[in-house]
Amino acid sequence: MHRKIISIIALICLIAIAVSLTFYNYGYERYHQHIMDVKDTRCDHTDNRFCTHLPLVHIDTIKQEIPVFVDGNMVIDSNIAIFDKKDSNNHLNDEADIESMITIRARGNSSLFFDKKSYLIKLINEDRTENSNKMMGMEAHDEWVLNGPILDKTLIRNYISMNLAGQIMKDAPDVRFCEVFINDEYMGVYVMMEAVSRAEGRIDIAKYNENDPFTSYIVRLDRGSDPEEEINPFTKYTYNMNSVGNVVYPPKQFLNEQLITFIEDDISKFEKALYSYDYKDTRQGYRKYIDVMSFVDYMIINEFTQNYDAGIYSTYLFKDVKGKLEIGPVWDFNNAYDNYVETPMDSTGFSFQNKVWYIMLMKDEYFTNLVIKRYKDLRKTVLSEEYIQEYIDQTVEYLGPAIERNFEKWGYTFVYDKGMLEPYERNLKSYEAALNQLKEYITARGKWIDENIDTLKQFSHESRNKSYNN
Repeated sequence: MHRKIISIIALICLIAIAVSLTFYNYGYERYHQHIMDVKDTRCDHTDNRFCTHLPLVHIDTIKQEIPVFVDGNMVIDSNIAIFDKKDSNNHLNDEADIESMITIRARGNSSLFFDKKSYLIKLINEDRTENSNKMMGMEAHDEWVLNGPILDKTLIRNYISMNLAGQIMKDAPDVRFCEVFINDEYMGVYVMMEAVSRAEGRIDIAKYNENDPFTSYIVRLDRGSDPEEEINPFTKYTYNMNSVGNVVYPPKQFLNEQLITFIEDDISKFEKALYSYDYKDTRQGYRKYIDVMSFVDYMIINEFTQNYDAGIYSTYLFKDVKGKLEIGPVWDFNNAYDNYVETPMDSTGFSFQNKVWYIMLMKDEYFTNLVIKRYKDLRKTVLSEEYIQEYIDQTVEYLGPAIERNFEKWGYTFVYDKGMLEPYERNLKSYEAALNQLKEYITARGKWIDENIDTLKQFSHESRNKSYNN
């Protein structure tokens, strides 16, 4: 009886937490795995079989090496099994909830050279057609990313950041923690993520019609390029950009010179208006072409986390054929919160005023005031100190023994000269130290922005922008 009462109280608490989370969702549904998927983390087996409360992934590469190429063009066929029991723990000898053929390759840029790799997987049928599945409760699709946190020793940067962003921006990729085996070898804690793609429940834009000379589209700015997918809009040939734009959607097999030109011209309309003397005009300026709030929210999320690859690399734009250009979804927070390999961050300063598009956006007091107001509103809810710190604590508690298992495999990264951050003094020696660094950084960063957010007005002040406003 006593245990039943405790269980009822625990359930009420979980419902209360879920309700509070829903309050912070600005009309966007978000599944918080660590809140909604709570199980007993204990395993009472007398044998030594692997047991986890997290979803479990096993990949069989059929005795092949997974390709690790920077150009990412090579894949191998493999098999995947997903074990995801909702009412009990998961084991490799359970009946799989999903079994499928896949293509797989390593993904990323610098992370390609880490021992713990991240992977792009595509579920396929035997006839090589797409095999869409509801992966771990997420919307059905065939394309997924297995993100392997190793630079991020807390394991949670992408999980918490995507879920915070998902309460602010509608298209943030859904995420789930899981544990992964490859060819029967334990590989640790991973984050299964929705790949950035056009689909219902992902970027829900109109499907390309081969009979139309125009299209909805998704574009990615990143390192490297596939010439068949590369675009050269206005800022590419007028601005010294380090990144390259590639078309993500429509797929490569549909791309032709006419479509590439349409996408280039469509983005260039926005960029030319943005860099014109009429840039602030409501009918002739940039506001005619973009979803302004998407640019506001994207800046706030990435400034708050000091995710300074954003706006240069791993940056997405998309547009429905009948809509306005939007920036997003957000992507890749492994380097965020002072975790950039080469460059320490001290939780101070702003960066986006120096990035393409934002250089001009920040010259408009309308845009600057939106950023300031929106940030202050979010600090009362999703980005509040109390909310984020509690979110972190609950997430770590949910991971439970999976953290220890992960570092039984990857614990050498806590050894002084095995860390990847520079200088070596930045490499922390325990999980607890890594977690404290993250939490202390968030406190310091939020405090600094609170005290300095109004200084963004300097970038739109008339005295600074006379040459643009005459």
